[in-house]
Amino acid sequence: MLKSLSICVAVAGLVCTGAQSTIALDGPANRFSALQDWQSQISSDLEHNKRYLPATRTRGKIGIVRFELTMNRAGWVLPGTRIVTVDPDLGRVALLLLQQAQPFPAPPHFNLPDASFRVVVPVRFNDVPAQGPAEELESRKLLECYEADRQELEYQTRKAALRGLAPPQAPSRMPDGCAEAKRHESERQQTTANATE
Repeated sequence: MLKSLSICVAVAGLVCTGAQSTIALDGPANRFSALQDWQSQISSDLEHNKRYLPATRTRGKIGIVRFELTMNRAGWVLPGTRIVTVDPDLGRVALLLLQQAQPFPAPPHFNLPDASFRVVVPVRFNDVPAQGPAEELESRKLLECYEADRQELEYQTRKAALRGLAPPQAPSRMPDGCAEAKRHESERQQTTANATE
């Protein structure tokens, strides 16, 4: 009996130390994972806001912009931030995007002493005008606009939840050309309805 009790105590000791080492290994891994999630969230915010840039500024722009962001704990970009790109026009568009996307989500608390963080996020610009028959282009634009509305409402709802505000009922902005595309569709539907009466 005493022998089996000592074996159980020894096994329990091994299991407990194994659990402690697992927790110790998971701590930094969880912190790194949270940092990656935060960086991914910043990247997705930039990508989301990219569609709301003026079409005249982005049309035909192709390239990758690397945002080297210095941010505070509230999600605001601080001096020392760099926008790295080969094309100066694309750099100006990227600066506009950065101004439009702020504030970013606040970082999770990582128990780090720093009041500011450095995050590097690449964003690809590839705005090549679509080609094809006019009717097909209008239909495609309309679908893009409705999808943009859906995504913008989700984005604004997430932002409102982070700030503790009530969720919005409708999107507050539209990409360039969407108001016109929706107006054309409404006129087309009205004309079709009048023709069938």
